[in-house]
Amino acid sequence: MTDLPDLTSDCSQCAALCCVGLTLDKGDLFSFDKPAGTPCPNLDGHLCSCHDQLDEIGNHGCVLYDCAGAGQRVTQLRFNGESWRDDPTLLPAMIRDFERLKPLHERMKQLTEAETLALTEALETERQRLLRKCARLWADTPTLASDYEQFLSDLAHHARA
Repeated sequence: MTDLPDLTSDCSQCAALCCVGLTLDKGDLFSFDKPAGTPCPNLDGHLCSCHDQLDEIGNHGCVLYDCAGAGQRVTQLRFNGESWRDDPTLLPAMIRDFERLKPLHERMKQLTEAETLALTEALETERQRLLRKCARLWADTPTLASDYEQFLSDLAHHARA
């Protein structure tokens, strides 16, 4: 499907939205607690100051995390490359859009990766239908289509079925 966005994360094109927007809970995956909306203490500008040591310092969750390109979509296409670092008033809107767009990017990535599975004809037809709907929603994300929340709910239902 050619009208899908690049679903590969590119941190160099993002404003560290995962490092600010996500909640971190101290435990097996993270070495400290961090509430959503608070920049990670390891941030240096928009990059991780200890990225090459994440496993060693107990932050394996950061190594595992992948926004499927949602962070750079928000930063580059929704905010024209602007950052909350330069204008802190942008942070709430950037985090809101990241939280809304991330599940859509994750679903598109899952549906794209499912192409490698031996699906029945009916499941493959459904996979393609869902991927087309994701692509339409993605194209509408300057405004985040009104049926977006319902669509995510429908996708969750299909995942359980």
